[in-house]
Amino acid sequence: MTGTRPDLTTVVVNWNTRDLLDDCLRSVYEATPHGLTNHVVVVDNGSTDGSAEHLRSHWPQVDLVANDENVGFCRANNQAFRITESPYVLLINTDARLEPGGIDGMLGYLRDDPTCAVVGPRLVYGDGTFQRWTAGQPFTLRTLANYLLGLERLLPGRPGAAGIYLGRDTDRAFQPGWVSSAVMMLRRSAIEQIGLLDERIFVYMDDVDLCQRARDAGWNVWYAADVTATHFMGASSRRAPGRASPEALRALNRWFVRRHGHAAGVVLRGLEVAGFGGRALAYVGLAVVTRSPGRSSALSQMRVHATRLRLALEPIDVRN
Repeated sequence: MTGTRPDLTTVVVNWNTRDLLDDCLRSVYEATPHGLTNHVVVVDNGSTDGSAEHLRSHWPQVDLVANDENVGFCRANNQAFRITESPYVLLINTDARLEPGGIDGMLGYLRDDPTCAVVGPRLVYGDGTFQRWTAGQPFTLRTLANYLLGLERLLPGRPGAAGIYLGRDTDRAFQPGWVSSAVMMLRRSAIEQIGLLDERIFVYMDDVDLCQRARDAGWNVWYAADVTATHFMGASSRRAPGRASPEALRALNRWFVRRHGHAAGVVLRGLEVAGFGGRALAYVGLAVVTRSPGRSSALSQMRVHATRLRLALEPIDVRN
C-alpha cells in the first residue's frame, strides 16, 4: 500500500458471502469516475467459503485483509481505515450495489459542504422498491415510542410523530439523524476527530452511533436523495431479506443504555414490551377470526413479535 495517496478508499467487509463479492466489487469499479483513484480493500472476517482464495485469484487489484476469525463489522472496517490514507472512505456491504454515478454523487456532498462528515444514498431493494431504513431520525425515547407504538403510522406527517426510520420516499436531500452503513461515505478528517466505529458494537447500530457522534461534534450528516444504491439486505447476517435480526434489538438496547443510562433503558424496554406485546396479541386475535391461509400468516407474525417481546426482557450487558 505505497505510492500516491488515492482519492478514495472503498472498504468491503466480507463474511462467507463469496457469491456476492463479484457483483459488489464490479459495481464499485464501474461507479468509480474516470480519473479518480479508488483504493479498494476487502476485509475478510475468517470466511470458510473460499472467499479469500477467490479474491486472490479473481481480484488481484483489491487489497485483501484476511482475518483468522470474525472480528465484527466495526473492527473490520476500522482495520481498513487505519491502513489507508485517502481523504474519503466509502463503506459498502457485500449485498449492496452502486449505480453508475453513485460515487461521484456522494463525493459531491462532501466537497460542497466542508462540514459534512457522513453521506448516505437512497437505498432500494432488488426489485427497486424503497427501503425506509435507509436513514432516519435520531434514536430518542420519543422517536422510538412513535415507532414501537405505531404512532408514526397512525399520525403520518404529524409534527412530533416521526419514528426512527424515514416515513416515506423523498427526492429532496436533507440532514437526517443517521444514514445506513450499508452504503456510507465518510470524510476521514471528521472520523479522525470523533473516533472510528465503536468496536464494542459487533454489528448493528454502528451507523446510528457514528452519525450521532458526528452530529454531537458539530458535523453534518447528509441523505443523498438523488443517489440510489441497491441493498438486498440480510445476506451476510443469515436472515430473511427485510426482516430485522434479533441481534439488532439487542444491539439497540445495549447502545441506548450506554448513551442514555439505565433509567432511560428501562423506559425503552417498557415501550418495547407494550409495542411487541400489543402486536403479538393483535395477531392472535386476527388468527382467531381469520380463515386459512390468512391464519397461517397471522400466526407467523404473532411468533415474530413474541420473539421480540422475549428479547426485550433479556438482561442488557453493556460491556458487550
